Amino acid sequence: MSKKNNSESLKSLQAELEEAERQKKYYEQQEKILRRKVIPKLTRAERTNRLCTRAGILESFLVHPELLSNDQVMDLLKIAFRQKEVNEALNEMLETVTEETC
Repeated sequence: MSKKNNSESLKSLQAELEEAERQKKYYEQQEKILRRKVIPKLTRAERTNRLCTRAGILESFLVHPELLSNDQVMDLLKIAFRQKEVNEALNEMLETVTEETC
């Protein structure tokens, strides 16, 4: 083979490599975009489900929850969480969860 053919082959391979690298970068950017869109939607849906479930649990303990304002419910929760027993139970639950996940 002549030097000219080798040179052309080398240039052709370098061009292919550059194109492949451009495509790789493009698809990596597309992946980042999709991750930014999809993952927050999943976590947002999970969070919404968790909030609705826990609000339902809270309302099941309130007598006539529709008569209480949000401020009154907040005051009631503040009073409840000032109780030593409630804080101890919460700390024990968190310790158990931490031990299970480690």
